[in-house]
This record gives sequence, C-alpha cells and structure tokens, in this order.
Amino acid sequence: MSNKSLPIAGHRASLGLALTAGVTSLCLYQQLMGWVLILMLCAVGVRCFLFYGAYRRTLQVRTINLLAVLTCVALAWFSREQGILLTMINLMVSACALKLLLLKQSRDFLQIAGCLLFLVGCTFIFSQALFSSIIFSIVLMAALLSLQLFYAPQLPFKGHLKSLLKIALQALPIAIILFISLPHLPPLWGMPEGKNSETGLSEKITPGDIAKLTRSDEKVFTATFDGQLPKVKQRYWRAMVLEQFDGKSWEVSEYRRAQQQLLKLTNSVSYPEPAQNSVAYQLLTEQSANSWLFTLGMTVPADANTRSKVILSDDYTLFSRQHIISKQTFNLKSTLNTPLKISNNDIERKINLTFPDTTNLRTLKWAKQLRLQSSDNQDYAQKLMQNFAQQNFVYTLTPPVMRDSPVDAFLFDYQQGFCAHYASAMALAFRAAGIPARLVSGYQGGELIADRVMNVYQYDAHAWVEASIDGQTWQRFDPTAMVAASRLLYGFQNSLSEQQQDLPFFSRNRAHALPALAHLYKLADTLNYQWNRWVLGFDDATQQDMFTRLLGNTSMERMTLYLLAVVLFIAGLLAFYFVPRPPPKIKSESLRLYHQVQAQIFRVTGIARNNESARVYVDTVSSHLNTSARSALAEFVSAFEKVEYQQPNHPANRQQLRFHYRKLKKALRRHSLH
Repeated sequence: MSNKSLPIAGHRASLGLALTAGVTSLCLYQQLMGWVLILMLCAVGVRCFLFYGAYRRTLQVRTINLLAVLTCVALAWFSREQGILLTMINLMVSACALKLLLLKQSRDFLQIAGCLLFLVGCTFIFSQALFSSIIFSIVLMAALLSLQLFYAPQLPFKGHLKSLLKIALQALPIAIILFISLPHLPPLWGMPEGKNSETGLSEKITPGDIAKLTRSDEKVFTATFDGQLPKVKQRYWRAMVLEQFDGKSWEVSEYRRAQQQLLKLTNSVSYPEPAQNSVAYQLLTEQSANSWLFTLGMTVPADANTRSKVILSDDYTLFSRQHIISKQTFNLKSTLNTPLKISNNDIERKINLTFPDTTNLRTLKWAKQLRLQSSDNQDYAQKLMQNFAQQNFVYTLTPPVMRDSPVDAFLFDYQQGFCAHYASAMALAFRAAGIPARLVSGYQGGELIADRVMNVYQYDAHAWVEASIDGQTWQRFDPTAMVAASRLLYGFQNSLSEQQQDLPFFSRNRAHALPALAHLYKLADTLNYQWNRWVLGFDDATQQDMFTRLLGNTSMERMTLYLLAVVLFIAGLLAFYFVPRPPPKIKSESLRLYHQVQAQIFRVTGIARNNESARVYVDTVSSHLNTSARSALAEFVSAFEKVEYQQPNHPANRQQLRFHYRKLKKALRRHSLH
C-alpha cells in the first residue's frame, strides 16, 4: 500500500486503534510506570478530540521528537529497577503513544498496529487466567477490527464485525490442533522477581508478616486429589522450614540454603518409597517466581516427570529445580501419618537448638523454670500448649507493635498476636528447654470448589512449630489451635474475616457472609480450575504422555506420520474454508432448462441476463435474433411462466415446456449457422 495521507477527523480506523492501544495499556498497568500510562491515555484523548474535529491538526514533529528524547532519558534512568523485559514493554508503549500523536499517514497506522499486536501478546506473558485471556482476546479482536476498518473503510461496521467473527471461528479449530501438536518450548526469558511478604510467603518471617497476607485473596495453588480428601486437621501445607532465629525474625538457615543449592546441582536424587496409605494429588501452582512447593507431611513425587522437576530437602520440604514463573503441575504422594525423622547431623541439631541469649530474657527464664516443673519433654510440651489456652491470649490480625524482645512482649505484656507470634514463642520456649525446634511456614486449610478439588489462597497462610521431644522424630505443634480453634476447623473466612471490615464489599474475604457472592466465586473458581488444568497445565510432559497413549511409542517414524496427518488435516480445513465451490445444482426442471437457454443465448448473442426478469430479458435479446428464434424464445418463456408461477404440477404444461425448449434449441442452432 502506498504511504497515503489519512483523514484526521472522522477516521474510524484511527480512533479504533487508539482506543485499543489505551485498553491494552490498562491491561499492562502493573508492568507500566505511572507516567508511561498517563502518556498513553493522553495520546488516546488527543486522538478522540481529533476524531470529533475539536483539533484540526496533529502535533508538530518537533514537539514529538522532544517528548521522545525525554521518554528515552526517563526509561534509561529507571531501567535498572525495572529489568530488561519491563523496560522494553514501557519503551514500546511510549513509542505507540508518541506515534498516535503523530498519526496521519498509512505507514504510521501500520507501524502502530504491528506494535500493538506485539503488546497484546505481552499481556499473556503476565497473566494466562481464564478471564484475563478472554479480555486479552477481545482486545486482540479490536485491534484486528481496526485493521479491517483501515483497509475497507466503506463497509458498514456490522459487516466488519461479522466477517471478523467468522474468521475467528474458522481459526479456532486450527489453533487448538496446533496447541496440542506443536512442541511446548520453555520460555526464552525469565520473569522479573518482585514478590514480597505482602503478596506471598518469604524466606524470612517476623511475627506480624503473615497477618498481612490475610488481606490478599490471591490464589496460591489448586490441589486435585485422586481419592478421599485429608481431614481438616491434616491440611497443613508445608512450604518452608525456618530454623535460624535472631531474637525477632525466623528465616531459612544459611546451612539449609547451601544444602539446597548443592542438591540442585545433583542430577539424581533418591526418594523414599511412599507408604501404601499415601494420599495422591496433583498440585497446580500459580506463578510465584519462587521455587518452594506445598506438601502434606512426608511427600515424594508420584511420577517420573515430577521427579525430574523437584528436589526433596533433608528438612522434608519439596522445591522445584527452576523458579515457578508460570502455572505448573506436580503429581505428588503424601503420607500424612509417617513421622519425619530428625537428622543425625550435629550441625542441624545445633541450628535447631540455637537462640540469642541477650534478648527475650523473661521467656528464657520462664521456659527453663517450666521445664524443671515438668516430668519429661512430653509433659513440658503439654504445659506449653495449656499455657496458651489458660492465659487469656487473643488471636488478632492487628497485634500491637513489639519491637524490643518481641517474644517477651507477646507472652507477658500484650498476649495478642497472629499465628506467627504463637509459633515463634513456642519454638523459642522449646529451644530454651534444650528441645530441638523450628518454625514451619505454609498454609492451613483450603476451600473446596469440587468434590476432590481444593483452592488455597494467601489468606490461608499459617505458621506452626515442629519439635523433637523424643530426639528421634519431628512432631507438629500448633499453639494457634489452643486460642482460635475455629481458624483450623472452619478456615480463615469463617473465623477472622470480621476483623477486616475495611475490605472491599465484593472481596472474597466477605463471600462467606453473602451466599450469592460465594456462589459466583465458586463458579468462577470452577471455570478457572478447568482452564488451568486442561489448557495452562498442558505442558511438554503432558503432551509427551498424550503422544505415548495415542501412538504407543514416540519413535521418529510414528511422530513423522502423526505430524504429516496434522498438516494434511489443517490443509483440508483451509481448503474447505477457502477453495471456491461449484454452484449448487438446480433441482427444478423448469429452472434448469431456463438456465440452459440463457447460456445458449449468451453464446449466440453475447448478452448476459444480469438478473433481469424473463420478459425483460426477451425484450433485450430479441433484436439480436432472427424471426424463428425470437418466436421460439417467446413461446418458451410463456411455457416457463406457466410451469413456474401458475400451474407447477400440471403434466401438460411441463410437456409444453420441454417441446418449446427443443424447438428453441433448433432455432438457435440455425441462427448461429447463418
């Protein structure tokens, strides 16, 4: 197409492209810097004014160049904080915005359209949820609709929309076939990591951090069980073991981090055999940019695919070899009642007995006295649990700030806290009495969305204690159960969400009080689950299993034949869509004879009927025929009208039509000879 000038006012394609660019930028608002988003919205506003004729000319090139220089300087300044991927997206959005301000030629339009299609693809990088994918697909359709308006501005809008929907429906089966058949390659770049304690668990926890997660209804993972679900009291999803304590915060020890890094370098890792009464389930994780997984009790991989992707640490945590930058599925088996044996490693025992002796002095003194009053470690553990039940402790989402000696302040001054406060105090009390103990962070509970399917959200975050009172195995202690048993039995939504009255009215945390809202959330969860399981969960391993079941084995010959069949099937679909079809055969004898007469007259006279009526067509061609042919044509048309419009089922009329047809053929033949 030549680089022709485009109209400024009333140009529907330019307005559609501008609005689509604005919506795409809003879809990327979390990845865009604020000033970049404002720049795009201003550009869209200018195009709207130009469309309605409020402005007569676009901005000057000099002004756009100045804005471009300032934009590049700003992007270069913030590039270190943003990372290469986000910087490039911000650069492309800025370029589209500036080009919109300058749009006045067809080349400008096509450049913006190309960049816009790329940006729509970028939206799928950051979110592939069902409803997000629907919105992004609508935006893509809007961009393609703008291109149709650009190439065919004279056609009505409804015609464009109908044509686009038809093409989309034709492309859908081909897209599904290619999605199933083409290799699922790993991503070409890593996603930026930016998760913190407000949006997920962290490797370092200070009492009060987990309470922040209760304000988030972001989904963490979905568990699909093969058999019966674990009991409510068994739904402790272990994520991390925090063994290093500095008096305020618990975190993963340096020894454990080094051990995990060493395990990642090991290609072969041995796993214990699961017990016969193990629980099998599929874990579908959300994007987190972290590597830890969420398991119940003693957990091992359930198949070879998962075994190649995960590592089991000595602290019985399971983590992925690669950071989870997109939804992934892991098939696992957990034994809920198998005791977790304590390591004989002296270093690990020392880590789980170490505590600072210069802070929380009241707790240390109290714990030692309580141990002297106890007959054994088991009795001491029971007295610790009873202390939380008998001393008027309060389970709250808004505990007071405890900066200095926080365990002392919690136990003896305020007696108010969230699960991390209780777990931290109990773990320190165990260590002060010479009992190895550690803090475990993860999630407790979950929300059923189907008979054997459970979603776990950020507000299910929890912390508890593992202690070795027998010196041989780790035993779970949850002091939170002594203060807020409803939190464990009925979940967070039904126990503590009333403490969050400042949340939005339609928040998931309020759904328990609104049955209609809860039903909508459950429906959305079910749809998202099916989408995640069958579409986003269809990775290379699942594809390989499908090929194995379908073909028996994935030898080169069979895969070649399979891909050839796919190509031929797609070629057949394209032929069905686009190869011209012969005109349908005319079933009526009278119409068939009439069309044959038209073809014969056209060969003799060179005059086409052009949708004229039979009588008008006779008048048109009569002057080009001799007397006998003209008379025979008039008699044939009269017989045709009787059969077609007056008495269609009368046998005599049909005989007359055939007779005059043969007579006309002879007359036309004689006419052509002369």
